[in-house]
Amino acid sequence: MRTADPELEQMILSKALGLLMDHEPNEIGMRDIARACNVSATTIYHYYADKTALLEAVKLDCLADLKTYMETGIAAAQTTYAKVRASLEAFAGWCFDNPQKALLVMGRLKANTTASPDELKMYYECNELGLQLLEQAVREHTAVSDNPRLDTSVAVSALWGTVEAILLNRADPAYWQSGKAYTEHFITMYLSVIFPKGGIKE
Repeated sequence: MRTADPELEQMILSKALGLLMDHEPNEIGMRDIARACNVSATTIYHYYADKTALLEAVKLDCLADLKTYMETGIAAAQTTYAKVRASLEAFAGWCFDNPQKALLVMGRLKANTTASPDELKMYYECNELGLQLLEQAVREHTAVSDNPRLDTSVAVSALWGTVEAILLNRADPAYWQSGKAYTEHFITMYLSVIFPKGGIKE
């Protein structure tokens, strides 16, 4: 059995991502990716069973990058309230810094609806990061939430919708060039509901 080469595996992901920046997922095949890597299609299949598996790996690689970006932002914050804000700001910041990746992962690549519950956890690690922070804030009595998981999920979905509206110029044209301020306004509104006293203990 051939030994896996981590560098080649990472190159496959990188080249596949590069092709996805310019083409729709249904426009590229394993042979195209192999050609970009200067290897045979057989070599690609040694690492990924099919194109679906490879695209899922690309998605998870991007989401891991997003999680690292969020963790870096959270680490600089002191209070739980500040960490929740930092996590939301980092999510939006990564999307604005990597607009093509964000649109690919959040929209152009189909959701893996056949994944098992354990497999699905890999796709929602960023949500779980936010959930843990909100649960901590509830325990500290600085946040109000009867359902932290629902409130976190709504926050992430709504924040992405806000970011997407800027990236695709679907928001009011007056805000097309002020994406950060636009998303900051949403974040402030969300936090005013969950943290009615601004992070001060109830």
